[in-house]
Parts: sequence; C-alpha cells; structure tokens
Amino acid sequence: MSRHFFQTILFLLYCVLGNFQTIAQSKKEPLSFNDVRQWRTHSISLSDNGEWYTKLYSLFDKPESEKDTITEQKLENYFDDNNQTDILYICNSKEGIKYKVPDGSKPMFSHSSDWVAYQIKPKSEKDKSDKNEKEETFIELKHLKSGFTVKYKSSAKYQFLEDKNYFITTDKTSLLIYDLDHRKEHYIGNIGEYVINKKSDYIAYTINSKDKRGNGIYLYNPKLMTTKAIETGNRVYSNLSWNHHNTKLAAYKFQLLDDEVDYKNMEIVVFSTLDSNPIKTDKYTVKDIKGLPELIGPATKSRNNIDVIRWSKDDSRLFLKLKTYPAEEDKNDKKKKDDKEEATVQIWHWKDKKLLSERIMEYDDKKNEVFDAIFFRKTNTIVQLTGEDIQRLILSKGTDQWAIGTDNRNYISDWDIYKNDLYRINLTTGDKTLIEEQYSSRYSTGIEISPNGDNAILWDGTHYWSYNFKKNTKTNISNDTGISFVDKEYDKFGYNPNYGFVGWVKNQNAVIVNHKLDLWLLPLDKSKKAQNLTKDITTKDSIRFRFEDYRFKYEPEIEDRYIDLSKPNFLYAFNMQTKHAGYYNLQDGKLKKLIYGPNGYADPYRRYAITKSKNAKVIIFKKGDYQNYPEAYLTKLDFSEPKKITNTNPQQQHFKWGKRILIDYTNDDGVPLQGILSIPEDYKKGEKSPMIVYSYEKLSNRRYNYAIPYLNGATVPEMLYVSEGYLFLRPDIHFNIGTPHSDMHESIDAAIEKVIELGYVNEQKIGYEGFSFGGHCGMYISTQDNKFAAIAAGAGVSNLVQGFNIDIVRDGSNEQDYYMTGQGRLGTDPTTNTKMYITESPVFNAATMNTPLLLFHGTADKVVQWEHSFGFYSILRYLKKPVVFLSYLDEGHGLRKESNRLDIQKKLKAYFDHYLKDVEAKDWMIEEIPYIPKEKPKEKDEEQRTLPKWKKAQP
Repeated sequence: MSRHFFQTILFLLYCVLGNFQTIAQSKKEPLSFNDVRQWRTHSISLSDNGEWYTKLYSLFDKPESEKDTITEQKLENYFDDNNQTDILYICNSKEGIKYKVPDGSKPMFSHSSDWVAYQIKPKSEKDKSDKNEKEETFIELKHLKSGFTVKYKSSAKYQFLEDKNYFITTDKTSLLIYDLDHRKEHYIGNIGEYVINKKSDYIAYTINSKDKRGNGIYLYNPKLMTTKAIETGNRVYSNLSWNHHNTKLAAYKFQLLDDEVDYKNMEIVVFSTLDSNPIKTDKYTVKDIKGLPELIGPATKSRNNIDVIRWSKDDSRLFLKLKTYPAEEDKNDKKKKDDKEEATVQIWHWKDKKLLSERIMEYDDKKNEVFDAIFFRKTNTIVQLTGEDIQRLILSKGTDQWAIGTDNRNYISDWDIYKNDLYRINLTTGDKTLIEEQYSSRYSTGIEISPNGDNAILWDGTHYWSYNFKKNTKTNISNDTGISFVDKEYDKFGYNPNYGFVGWVKNQNAVIVNHKLDLWLLPLDKSKKAQNLTKDITTKDSIRFRFEDYRFKYEPEIEDRYIDLSKPNFLYAFNMQTKHAGYYNLQDGKLKKLIYGPNGYADPYRRYAITKSKNAKVIIFKKGDYQNYPEAYLTKLDFSEPKKITNTNPQQQHFKWGKRILIDYTNDDGVPLQGILSIPEDYKKGEKSPMIVYSYEKLSNRRYNYAIPYLNGATVPEMLYVSEGYLFLRPDIHFNIGTPHSDMHESIDAAIEKVIELGYVNEQKIGYEGFSFGGHCGMYISTQDNKFAAIAAGAGVSNLVQGFNIDIVRDGSNEQDYYMTGQGRLGTDPTTNTKMYITESPVFNAATMNTPLLLFHGTADKVVQWEHSFGFYSILRYLKKPVVFLSYLDEGHGLRKESNRLDIQKKLKAYFDHYLKDVEAKDWMIEEIPYIPKEKPKEKDEEQRTLPKWKKAQP
C-alpha cells in the first residue's frame, strides 16, 4: 500500500476522533442540585511497614429521597466494582485490592502490620423489613495474609497494643483482649478502667460492679494469660497510674455515699513490689493529708486523661488533680430553701470582672473544675498549684521539675487581648517565682516549653526570648539576626504576633521559627549564630516554607518531640505570587525539591496531606487542583514513582467544569492585591458573562484548591454556578483599622474593574454573596454606590453599635473583643469614635440602599445575633427598599439541617438567575407569601434552642 493511503487513513481517523471529542464535549451537562449530591470524598490509612493501605469513599451529602432511584442508577454507571461508595477497600501496595468490606469504616492496622481492625455499621438509608429493628454494629479483626477474620457484635473502642501483638476492645463495662499470635481471647466484665504501658508486661485494670463483689485492682499478663489480684474490697478503685519504671501502681480507693464520693475517707494507695508476695502497699487517707483546703479533695476520673495521677521520676511525688466537693447541707434547711419562693432577679454590676451571662455559662464547668497539685509522699503533704491565683499550668508532658503558671486576675477584659502574669513553678517544692508581668498573647498563652522541660520560649511582641528555669534568666535569641519576626501581614488592632513557632531542635539547643517566607534556626546559646534554613530559594522565588506536619509536638515520648535535622523533614512550599505549591526535603542543612508545580496538596477539609509509614520509606500524598479532586498517591520518600490509588469522582467528566486564572489589581492606596477568577469551560472569547463575587478576607491562595460542589448552609457552591455559565470571583481584601466594610467594598470594586478590563464580564449582571463577615460586607455594600445587580448576605452584622454594646454570644461573653482587637478591626469603642461606627454600619446607611438584597439567618445563631438581619430588614422595609429576609427556625451560624441547606441553595440560585440571567422570578421574590402554620417543635427543645441560658430561671 502506498504512503498516500496511510496518510489518508490517519487523516480520517483524526477527523473522526476529533469529531468524537467535540460531540463528547457537547454532551456534557451543567451540574444540578441532585448531581452535586453524587460528589464524594475519600479517607486513607497506611500500615507501619508500608505494604498495606485502606481507602474508603464517602458521599459529601445524600441524594434527595424522591430521586434515590435515579441517583443510584447514575452511581452504578460512574463507579465500578472496585470504586464503590461506603465500601472499605483493604489493599496491598503491590497487588492492589485484597479485601472489600461493605459499610466498613475506622480502619486500624496493627503495629506489626499483619492485622487490620475496622468497624462495620450498616447505613441507615438501607431498606429494612422491620423498621423498628435496630441496626447492629460489628468490629472485625482480619489477618491480612490469610484473610482469617474474627467478628464481634460491638460498637466499642478498639486498639492494637504498641510493641505487643494484642488487640483490645472496650466499652463502658467490659474489656476484651485478643492474642493475635495464638488467636485466643480473654474477656473481663464489670471493668472500671484499665491502663496499658508498652514497657510493662501487664494490663492493670479495676473491677467496678454494682454490688461491689470482686471490686479491686488486678493485673493481667496477656503473654501468660494469667490474672493477679493486687487488692480487692468493698470499695471503688479509680485513677490507675503506672510509675515511669512500670514497677509501681497508684490509685484512689473510696466509698460512694448516696452516689457521692466520700472524699474525706478516700485513700491514695501505692502498690510496690508487684511481682512479690505479699505486695507492698502504702495508704494515705485524704483527711490526714496536710495542706488540703476545706472541701477540697482528689478528683476521681471523670473525663478522659484529665484527672489522671502522674508520677515524678523518683517516685517521691504524685501529681494530682483536685476538685471542690459540695458542703454537707442540713436536710431541714434544704427543704425550707426549696419551699421558699425566691425572686428571679439578676444583678448585673459595673464592677463585675466578667459579665453575669458569662459566669452563668461557666457555672457548670466550674462545678467540675479541677486544680493541679503535688502530693509529697514522705511528708504526707499536698501543695495546690492552680486555683484562684494561678489558673493554668504549662509544662512538658513527662517532665517533673518545672512549669509556668499563669495568672490573669489583673487583666480580665471584655475586649483586650490575653494578658497574664507568669510564674516559674518549682515542681519539686511547689514554690513560685514571678517571671514576667502582663505577658500578652493573641490566642492561648503563646508560651513554648522545651520537651525536656528545662527552657521556655517567650514572645514580647518584638523578639523571641529564651527562659532558663534553673537559672531564672531570660535571653534575647532573635535580636542578632538583623530582621524582624513580627508578622507584618497581621492587620488587627492591639497585638504584634510572630509568624509562628515551629519546634525544638534535637542535639542543638536551638529552636526553629517561621519568618514571612523562611525558616530560621535560633540557638539558645548566644555564642552560636542564627541560620536561615531556606534562604537559597525563598529570596528569589517568593516561596514560603512551612513544616508540613506539627504532630511531632504531641508524641508521648520526650525524645520524639524534637525536630531531627539529620533526618528527612518534609516542608510544604507555597509560592505567594503564582500559588504553585509542593514539597521539599530539609536534611543536614540541604534543601531538596521533591515535587512542585501548579497543584494543591491537601484534602479539602484536612490539614495534613502526607501519610507516613512508621517503619518504611513509603508515604501517601494528595495532589489535585481546581479541576481535579486531590487524589491519593503511593510513593517513596523522594516522591519518585508515584502510583495513583484513588479515583474519587469519575462522574465529573460528564459535567461542565471550568478553569481558574489569577488576577492582579491594586486598591485606592496602591496596595497590590490578587484574586482568583473561575471561568466556565465553554466560555468563548469575547463573551460577556454574568458573575458571582464571594469575599472573605484573603482567598487567592486557594487558586489550586479543588472546588467541591457541596451544598453547605452558608456559601454558594461555586461549581454549581460556573457549570451553568457564571464567572466566579474571589478577591483578596486589604484592611485598615477602623474601616473594615469600606475596605472590603474598595477592594472588591478594584477586583471587578480588573475583570471588566479583561473583557470577561457583563458589568450589568454581577451578583455578590457573603456569609458572616462576608455577610457584613454584603449588607454594607448594598447601601453604597456599587457594581452589583443583586446581593445576598447571610448572618451579617448590620449595626456595629449594637454589636459592640448588646450582642452576647454562645459562651455568654459580649462581642467587644471582636470589634476592638479581633476580626471586626475597629480598634476603638462607639463612644470614642461614634462617626466611624455609624459610617461602617449598614443600618445607619439604609436610606441609600437601592440594590436588591436577599438576607438569610438562623434564629438560634449564637455567633451573630438573628436581630442583625431582622433589624436591617425592618428599617429597609420601613423605607420601602427591595429586600427579602429568609429566617430559618432553630438554625445556628450556618444552616445544618439537610432540608434547610437545600432550600437556601435553591433560593439563592433562583435569586441570582433572576437578576443576572433574567430568569422569571419566583413568587417569594416578588410578593407576599401567605402564612401557613408549620408543625410546632417540642416546647422544651424550642426553649433550649432559642432562649439563652442567662435568660432562663436557674435551678
């Protein structure tokens, strides 16, 4: 055959395939509300040896009940047998899927990587022949190589014991221990509590039966399958704790009188020589202990890990939690008090350190409040460390020499940042020494204790300081660098934060801290110089480096809480200009690029994107972008030979999507800003499309984030609009103190001008949607000369004076801190600058509102009061302005109920379609809707949701 013939055939194939692609493109459909409900997420886990992993796909939302059949049919077309929803896939890294577990979840590999455990819980939407039949939950334990499976009917917690081949599962009353090597089980009933230490051969536990038969402390040896009673008796035993050497046990022993702990006759018991017979027992009766204040005693275990006993390393001290016990009340006096009718008045006084409402909300917590203390065994003495004068103790877990105590009594404020006096606490004596007065922080305490407990890092708003506990000295460790570590991007009033503390460095007596782009190593020893660990790249490329994972700080072993720079350390790299991202390896002072480009590297709702195997050079990382869900890839530590192991949303190929571009613009002051513009995939050059604008502080860093088409209860789902031909703009905002709403308006206008300049948008068809802080913005812009044809604002603040002066949020506090030093960015009060508060408040500018406005708010919102939306609606209605208010009963800050989330999104879509696409308006937009009574909620539930606790009669 001639060469010409082959060329002709190739040409015809090209035409056919090209035509096929055009047809396929034309068959793509825009997303509908029901299509959105098919979107999934996935979760993965990795075994310690890197040879096994699990994957599980789950729907973000459930299909509408009336369309279940249609949705199920579509799902069958999209997902094959190896890619189904709600099936746990257990996979071998080389061979792929080995086991499929319908309705499986919560997978956990054994530390030896030869077993996997998981829960099986049937989904509630599945058909049942008996609707009254309760669903059963199971735990399965599977041997990975053989497939041998053990199944338990249980919804209990479960875990594998580290460095021991045992599996345990426990609920409120029982403990089951399964020997994985010998495939034998041991069951313990009437369990009170148990403690496991990987360095001990024993599992210590208590028996706590109702009739007190068999109550006591026992040791179970899983290896020998033997049980030994340490002490038994007609008492309750709790708060079991091993010492550091796993040779002694401590616990509390007490009686219950009318279900109350008889704390005066409680005993602290310490058991030694556990392998001997008899076992040595030391008992300390609480009423004989010196130093205990009136009505104070040891706190029995009530919350996970909060009331535990800790040992000093030399066994001479026990660190306890104390609590206040109720005073004995004469029954006759109590009856008289109960019979007497009292006034329900509340007294709110201007000298109250905290609002009465806040103290009411704290009352129940105060009743269960616990305090730190040291018990000195030799002298039978307790020294209380926290209470009225020292409210919080900060120390490194596992250390027993030093701590920092904080005292905020002189600085309690409704509006100011956190301030405390700091004290050095000597944990060997209980003595305290003042370190610093009026130490400021924006959140929490801003104090970092070294893992070994010898030093602390403090921040004074300008420099980092190292504090040495033993010497009681402070050293400035950042002034010699010649740079400022003050976060210049922080734009709120009243505090100068740093860019963030990273951690303590192993074997270097140094710490690592963040700078704007770089990572700096700051030695505590002034004889050594500080180092910029990332200077070779960040200066020229605008790449910000951050440690990818901070979970090392919470490791149980002290040595594991240090950063080892001689080993690989994953750094997340993010280009502040282009928004490209990736990972680098920092090791031995060298920075090596692993993967980098125009992608996002994280789950949509998860902080950490890398899953590491503990004992192998294998990881799983996530990679995606605007158009591709962040899928999981199995790879080596150097990211070579990545293998894609998930395919989360294959149905996306059947729907119209889009692309994102980055735009650059400046505000009126010339401050450079960026925004991201999403453009429909079928957009044709020269078209003028309608556009939705959504704002909330800075959003351009999300350029390569996947756009999940999820129906939430606050913001419009971007892809539902882009898929139907809308542009979608997310502009960055530059804030000044005192003009937050004006700043938002100015920055948004500048971004819109840029899009107009680029030729994409029909400037007569632009809409705005915002929620919470973005809702404030939408309300305000509606009263100004703006570029919008329609605005929707959810849960926004309309009256800043009311917000500062009247609003009380869920914890009983007012909102003065929000407006003064928080996100509100006003920096002053309404009496000092009344004009500013009025100028920035939508309600005071209502007369100039001429943009159609849709408000929505939950009546039980305890973050932004419902009255803000109603108040704005009320004045606009009075002025005959175009406003509709959607009020959702019993909903909080963001709608949670499935029916309400669907309702608000359908109404928002209809609203914008009408004003931006000239679709016929729905009746609710243009006329009064007749009132139709709805089913009234239960009175008790309604009161709990709508009436704040501080407005209720207190028992």
